[in-house]
Amino acid sequence: MDNRILPNEFPTLSTDRLILRELVEEDALRVYSVLSSEKVTEYFGMFPLIDVETAKGIIARYKNSFNDDFAIRWGIELKETNIIIGTCGFHNWNHKHNRAEIGYELHEDYWDKGYAKEALKPIIEYGFSHMQLSRIEAIVYPENKNSENLLRKIGFDYEGLLKGYAFFRNKQQDLNMFSLLNNNI
Repeated sequence: MDNRILPNEFPTLSTDRLILRELVEEDALRVYSVLSSEKVTEYFGMFPLIDVETAKGIIARYKNSFNDDFAIRWGIELKETNIIIGTCGFHNWNHKHNRAEIGYELHEDYWDKGYAKEALKPIIEYGFSHMQLSRIEAIVYPENKNSENLLRKIGFDYEGLLKGYAFFRNKQQDLNMFSLLNNNI
């Protein structure tokens, strides 16, 4: 018997301007383009990528995490150009407690155009309806006001400061916790 909650085939989601799809190795150059930027990775918990091979490894980890029913990460593809402009998805999925952490990043050329908000809405719906999440968490650097504002706009509540919560970029980092509850459960 298959106990997977996620489907065996990677789900593709669509919005007016975006296609959210599985990343493949051929997307490595675009993923590298996004994650090699200091502006993008400053609050991502990692240093900028220095080569495309690392991007290929990240894509492989996303695939393995999906296959292991631990995470799901979509590539954010712009419909008008068919290029990947970022990624979004869930990780740290705790099946027992029906919660997962949401994450997202966009290439800096696509900031302030509403793409992140547009991408997050269908994945949140997917998390509640298909993954059976009762809680979606987001942890954010306190300095990352743009991300905090986005989370608040889509209904997340600020829960508090997690002191020394994670070891990011060679130091213990305080992070703010936000959550969104599925009130339909």
